[in-house]
Amino acid sequence: MLSWMFSTWNRSLAVEASAEPSTRILQDPLKHRSLECLQDLIELGGGGTWPPTATYEDSWPRPLRPYHSVLRIMETSLPVEEPSLDNARNREIIDTFRARMHSELVRCVDIREVERTLEEWQSHSDRSVQSAWLGFFACISFLRHAYRWGVTPIVSEAQSETSVLFPGELDLPWLALQRHFGISSPSGCMTSICYSNMTTAADHLQYSVTAGMPELHSSTEFWNTKLVIDMEVKVAITYMDLENQDAARDALKSANDILRAALKHFFSTMVEKTLSPKVWMAYVQGFQGWALDDVDGISGGQSLIFRTLDSFLGIRPWPTTEKERLHIPEAQRNWLNCLRDYDIRTVAKQRNYDQVTAELESLVKQLRLWRMGHMRRMQPYESVHRPERKTMTAGISVVDAADEEQMILHLKKELGRRLAQTI
Repeated sequence: MLSWMFSTWNRSLAVEASAEPSTRILQDPLKHRSLECLQDLIELGGGGTWPPTATYEDSWPRPLRPYHSVLRIMETSLPVEEPSLDNARNREIIDTFRARMHSELVRCVDIREVERTLEEWQSHSDRSVQSAWLGFFACISFLRHAYRWGVTPIVSEAQSETSVLFPGELDLPWLALQRHFGISSPSGCMTSICYSNMTTAADHLQYSVTAGMPELHSSTEFWNTKLVIDMEVKVAITYMDLENQDAARDALKSANDILRAALKHFFSTMVEKTLSPKVWMAYVQGFQGWALDDVDGISGGQSLIFRTLDSFLGIRPWPTTEKERLHIPEAQRNWLNCLRDYDIRTVAKQRNYDQVTAELESLVKQLRLWRMGHMRRMQPYESVHRPERKTMTAGISVVDAADEEQMILHLKKELGRRLAQTI
C-alpha cells in the first residue's frame, strides 16, 4: 500500500482542487504509516490542505501582529530601480535600511510579550493555528531576508558579508519557528517564502519584494510563486495496493498523464511573457538567496513535488539528514522518508509486476526529460548580467565563476549530475 500525490488540475479552481483531496485524506480511517505521514503533512505542515493554507495578521495573537506592520512599513524601501555600483554608497544604503528596520521593530514589538505568546501558542495544534503559524513563518522570513540584504537588487557589498547580527526581535521568533517546523536554517525556505505567501484566493502575494515597482516586476514576482504553487496543486492522492497489479497499473498510468500535464504547464509558464528574465534575476532570485555562515537560500530542489518524485521512484542519492533538515520542515521529511523506505520500484520488481514497473519507468523517463528541459530553460534566466553583484544563485550562493558564461557551465554541471542520477 502506498500513497501517491497527483490529481487533475484546473487553473481557475486551484484552491478548490487542492482542498477536496486533502479532506478525503484527512478523513480516511485506514491505519497505515504512509497515510499517517501524509495526514501529518496536510494537518501539521499545511494547515489542513496541500499546498498549505496560510493566514495572516488578523489570525495571529495580538503581540505578534506588529511584525506584519513593520514589514508593510519597510516593503517599499527595499527595492530600487537602478542599483548603485559604488560599494561605499551601497554600504550606506544597507546600513540605513537595517537601522530603520531595527528602530521600527524596537518601537512596535514588545519582545517579552512575543516570547510569552510564542510559548503559549506552541501548545496549540488545531488547524487554524497551524495556518496562522504558516503566515507568521512567511512574515518573519521576509523580514529576515530583507534585513539580510538591505536592498534589492542585491549588491556585492552585502554578498561579501559572511555573517550578520540580526536584531533580537527577529532572532527570538525565528527560534520558535525553527522548533515548530523542525528546520535548522537561519534563512527562509520554499515553504515560508513561496507556499505560505500566496493568499487563499490565489490572486496575489501577501508579502512582496517589488512593492512600488512597475507592473512587470510585480507580475514576475507573482508568477514565480504561482508557478511553484500550481505544480503542487496538481498533487492529490491515489492509493495503490500492490496486491492488485491492475489497480496499481491504472493508478500509475493516471499519474503519468497528470505529470505530463504538470510539466507541460511548467514549461508553458516559464517564458519571458510571464517571467521576465531580467526582473526575475534582479528582484526574485537574489532576494531568495542567503549566503551567510555557509548556508544557502531557496532552490527549486526544495519543491515537494520533485522531492516526492525522487523519493517515490527511489532516485538516489538522498540528501544527508542534516542538509535536508536545513530547509525542509519535519512533516515533509517524514513523508519523503516514508516513500523512500517503501521503495516501490524494488517491490514491484520482486513481485514480477511488469506492467507496474513499466509505468514507474515511464515516470522516471518523464522526470529525466523535465530535467533536460529545465537545464536548457534556466540558461536565459541565470545568464542575465547584473554588474552590481557577484555571480550567484539562490540555492548555491556565490558561484566561483568570473562571469555569467562560466556560471552557466557550473550550473549545467550541477544539474547534469542530478540528471545522471535519474535512472
